[in-house]
Amino acid sequence: MDSFPPYHDTNSQGDFIGVDPDMIKIMNQFQSKYEFVIVPTSARRRIEHFKDNRYDMYMSDQLVWGWQSQPVDTTDVYSYGGEKYVALAQDGRGQEFFDDFTHKNLAGVHGYHYGLANFINDPEVLENKYNMQLSATHEGNLLKVVNKRTDIAIVTQAYISHWLLLHPQYQGKLLISNKWDQQYNLVMIIRQGISPSKYELNALINDMQSQGLLAPLWKKYGINNSH
Repeated sequence: MDSFPPYHDTNSQGDFIGVDPDMIKIMNQFQSKYEFVIVPTSARRRIEHFKDNRYDMYMSDQLVWGWQSQPVDTTDVYSYGGEKYVALAQDGRGQEFFDDFTHKNLAGVHGYHYGLANFINDPEVLENKYNMQLSATHEGNLLKVVNKRTDIAIVTQAYISHWLLLHPQYQGKLLISNKWDQQYNLVMIIRQGISPSKYELNALINDMQSQGLLAPLWKKYGINNSH
């Protein structure tokens, strides 16, 4: 598990936090046939670690984020999200600020795939072609915007909502785009031929959803799954 807040992250003590660790707890409590265990990885090395058989299942991901050539199956979509552009709110600045990125500095996260770059996550391409500064965290990028160290950050919408709840002093200081950099349909990526299969996981997710166990999780992290 790597840093993809609010889906998965670590706190200052090194504990795994977020939607996915919470969901894993629910999955382990709901059934006893399987025990799901979190394995550390990173956005940049998760596929390499998958090839090395360090883990068999990755949560909250998409095939287009680098998995197309791997021997994997996916569950049905169980969560929705997306990324928005965030700039500093200023007098006279509106949504037109996001119409043209020419001569603007962008902030992104190492290992992420962005729609404006056709999902290419090569750091050199992002830095040289798209003028994107790459860092380790969404929070660091939002603070760069606040402190006028970058023009635009690309941030997960659910993270923005959650972050503003935790830091209300920044309410009204950020201009958030109406348009998306990308919208995603999140699935679990599963190694082909393992147990549980995608069919078992689909049934497990559906059963947890029907019993009302997942709705509080989406609400806790500001995720809108009303599709």
